[in-house]
This record gives sequence, structure tokens and C-alpha cells, in this order.
Amino acid sequence: MEWPFQPKFVALAVVALLAVRLLHFLPRRWTIPDLGARIRQVKNTVSADALPYLLLAAIIGLGFAFRYHDYGVMSFDHDEYGLVQKSKGIWELGFPFNRVGGAVRAATSYELVPYPMAVTSLLFGDSEWSIRMPAVIMGTLCIGIVALMGRRLFNWRTGLIAAFVYACLPLNILWAQNCFHPQQCQFMAMLTFWFFYEGIRVHPFQHKYLTAATVMFCAAYLSWEGSVFILPVLFLALLVMRWGEWWWVKDWHLYRCVFFMAATVIAELCYRTLASAPYLQIGFGLAAVAGPSLFFLNYGWQPLYYVDNLLLSENHVFFTIMTLAAIPFYWRQPGFRYVVTVLGALVFCHTNLLAVLSTRYYYYYQPLLILSGVAATVGLYDRLLMLARRDDNSAIARSFAHTTGVAMLFLLFIQSNEWLMKLYSLSSPGASPGFMNRMGTYRYDHRGAAQYVRNHFQPGDIIIPGIPHVFEYYAGMRGDYYTDSILTKKIIYNDKFAEPRFMDKFRGYPAIRSLKELREVTSRGRRTWLIFVPYGGIQKLDSPEARVYLNQHAKVVFESYRAKVLLIGGDTAPVNLTAGYSAE
Repeated sequence: MEWPFQPKFVALAVVALLAVRLLHFLPRRWTIPDLGARIRQVKNTVSADALPYLLLAAIIGLGFAFRYHDYGVMSFDHDEYGLVQKSKGIWELGFPFNRVGGAVRAATSYELVPYPMAVTSLLFGDSEWSIRMPAVIMGTLCIGIVALMGRRLFNWRTGLIAAFVYACLPLNILWAQNCFHPQQCQFMAMLTFWFFYEGIRVHPFQHKYLTAATVMFCAAYLSWEGSVFILPVLFLALLVMRWGEWWWVKDWHLYRCVFFMAATVIAELCYRTLASAPYLQIGFGLAAVAGPSLFFLNYGWQPLYYVDNLLLSENHVFFTIMTLAAIPFYWRQPGFRYVVTVLGALVFCHTNLLAVLSTRYYYYYQPLLILSGVAATVGLYDRLLMLARRDDNSAIARSFAHTTGVAMLFLLFIQSNEWLMKLYSLSSPGASPGFMNRMGTYRYDHRGAAQYVRNHFQPGDIIIPGIPHVFEYYAGMRGDYYTDSILTKKIIYNDKFAEPRFMDKFRGYPAIRSLKELREVTSRGRRTWLIFVPYGGIQKLDSPEARVYLNQHAKVVFESYRAKVLLIGGDTAPVNLTAGYSAE
């Protein structure tokens, strides 16, 4: 097992020890009065009310620095660039769309996500840096949302500690550097949770907060349809928060908000159905399962998936433990009861009613686990201190309570990130490490593979990219075919070809559906390039006999981060796969 202490941690401890020793050489008469005077000066300058906001500003600045660092270095993945394509249609026709096989296909999912991308790309150009900027901004603003929500539901200590943890958590940093839907959906969803609590916490309800929660829910739903579960979960939270009370049933503004949210959901589902042509499509796509279903009756149901990958994943274990430990003692606190109810209900809905399992699907409500864990720890800390003062108000008892509470908070922070220690062994055995959970991981090198093919392409060559639209962006040229010999992905029938056939859903390339078609295509050119990014796509898109054919006739001529380029025909002598190349 890897030693958990990193060299920078040891170096920091040595520097701190040397600094403490050097203080002994300073004149005592000068140091202590000066230090005391400076502390008094700070207290007189900064009021107690402004201090939390100054700390929050410092935390937000730190979180922004983490998110801004090298966020434009990694190449787009196919999910990101699919939305980038649609964002370019906004300035052309006024709505997000892309062209497939020459036809305009309007966005029927993530409809709201391309709009911020269109603005930043117009202002700063078309690049990874500019298009990911909205995600960085929303990820940074979420730090403030977590802090202020923690302050309103609990207290300033809970809000600031939760914001600090959120700012340093690798999962939140990495998703803020990705322009796919999770970060925008989380931003809108957290505002929904906060505003709804503000609206129902008093009698009568505050209508302006309920209206704001309604607008934010619609924005979250149009960012990703899976967030529709927020609607029934908020109703459950209302019942829990107002248990035994029924006066709110006569609040007509609440019904107006529910009607508006339901109308948005129904309108989007109808639009999605009308805009698609299922009788012309075969294969599997995530758009078909974006809404609720009786997934718990399906053979693929995994009841512990989100327990393993959210509650007991690498950086969330201690938050879960503290939340469960505090429920018997802290349940009567309204904010804690609200957060735990929403969190538990969303985990239940995603486990049983959403027919796709993915770690990115829990991201929009993941900050609730941070808030509940920090609130539980702070609450237990206060309870220990109260017991120490009530039973034996001695310095030893208070010191023990403070030591225990600070130790819990320190453990909460140190296991939540990998800056000081790497505590991956805390994860559940069922949780596999994802690409968005650990710093320093490069997802897919589409850029390097596409540029290699562009630099070595010769007239008469045939190109078969695994992800056509991303290949076109980085190579600056079109491919010829798309391969899916086991029909695992969604392909669309197109009668506009000279010979009607199926095409891919990204750019409309003719689809290769069998080994026979693959061999026929490769015989038409002098050489054939096959680009597999990620390389696991060769297992998901090609049949066993097609893979045997590729093993016998193709050679790997380029390899990078989860990316391989295969070449059939021509001079396929072995080459140095990494010499003179950098993914950046």
C-alpha cells in the first residue's frame, strides 16, 4: 500500500518546525508586545459581523485558484463537445442545435447548458479555456452558496467549514473544469434547495423564495432532466418539516409554483418526444431513459450503487459516518432534518427510479452530504462542550471537549481531499475510482490522436473515428465512416444516401455494422485509420470477430491517455509511440 504522507506534507512540517525554532532568537520584549498590538489592531479594524464575510471571500478566492489552474489544458471529451456544437447554433438560428447528415437537429436535452458557452465563446473565442469558463464561474459561486446556505440552515461555522471543504474537494474541482451539464445543474439545484427552505421555514410561507425556488428548479431541469426528482423530494421535505401541520394546504401560491414546474416538465418531455423519430433509430441512448421509470423491477437494478459511489466513496466516507452518528442527537434541528431528508430521498429516487447508473448523476446534490456531515460534526462538538461545562466545568474537561471537536473537524477536512494525505482505502470495496475523483488524471486525449492522424494523412486514406464530432474539431477534417458492429450505440436510418443506410448520431457518417462491411470499407482505400478514444470503445463498438480482424491486420501507431490510433495497410512498421509528444 502507498505511504499516505506526500513529500510536500513532510517538507511543510519541517519548515514549520524550523520557523518555530527561529522565533526563539527574536527579542522577547519586542515580539510579544508587537504581536499583541497587531492582534488588537485587527480586532479594532475588522468588526465581528464582517469577519465571516472576509473569511468567505478568502475561501472563494482559494477555490477559484484551484479551479482556474490549467482548466483549459485537457482536451474536450465527447460529452463536452456535443454541447459545444449545439452552442454554436445559438448565434446562427437562435437556439441550440447541431447538424447530422445535413439536417438540423435541435437540442432535446441539456437545453439550457449551451447558452453560457455561446456567450463566452463569442467574447473570448472558440477554445477549451473560453468554453469551460462558465463551469469554472459556477463552480466558484457554488462555494458561496454552500457557505450561505450553511449559515442560514445552521450557523457561520458550519457554512464556512463546509465551503472550505467544498472548495478543496477534488470531485468539485474537476467538475468545475468540465463544461458538461453537472456543474450548471448543481449550481441551479443548490439554489433551489436553499430558496425552498427559506420559503417554508416560517409561517406563513415566504412567496418570493418559493417563486425563486420554482425558477431555479426549471433551470436545473432544463440543464439535466434527471433533476426532475427534486420536485417530489421537495414535497417530501415539506411534509417532514411541517409534520402534523396542514395550514399550508390552503396556500394557493404553492399550487401556482407546482403548476409552473409541472408544466415545464411536461412541455419538455413532449418536445423531446416530438423532436425524435424512434422508428428510425436502433441501439441505446441515454436520452431514452432521462425520465423516471420502475428501474427497481429491472434485472440491472443495483440497490447499493449510490451507497458505494456516493456515500462510501473516497472522499465522502467520514461525512456519511458523521451524518448517521448525529441523526439521533440532531434530528430536531430543522436545517439538519431538511438536508438529511432531501439527501436520503434523492439517493432513493436515483437508485430505484432512474434506469441509468452513473457517478455524475449524483453530483447536483452532492454538496448536501458535505453540509450534513459538517453540521453533524459541529453539532456534536457543541454537544461535547455543553456536557463538559454542565458536568464538570473544569479546564481539563473543556480542553478534552475542544480537543475532540477539533480532531473531528480536522479528520473531516483531511480525508476530504488529497492535498496532505491520500486515504483512498476508506472507500467501499464496491466503489471504483472514477476519472473525476482524483487530481492529476487526464481523461481522454482526443486532441493528440486527431492531430496525429491529420499530420500523417495521405490522399486516398480512409478515416474511421470513434467519436466523429470531436475528431473533426481537433483534426480540422472530416472522417469517412463510423463503426458499431454490435449495434450497442444509437444509430439513425437515413434515406438521403445514394444507398440508404444507417448513420452515426454525431455527424451522420455511414455506420459500419458488421465485419463484412468493415472489410469492404478497408478495401476501398490504400490505408485505413481507426481512432479509438477512449480505447475501451473498441470493446463496446466492435464484435468479437471484428476485434480478431483488427488484431491480425491493424497495428497501433499512436497511443496516449486512453487513446489509440490503429492503421491498416501501408507502411505499419512499429514506431515510438510517445517520442516528442505532449497532450498539452
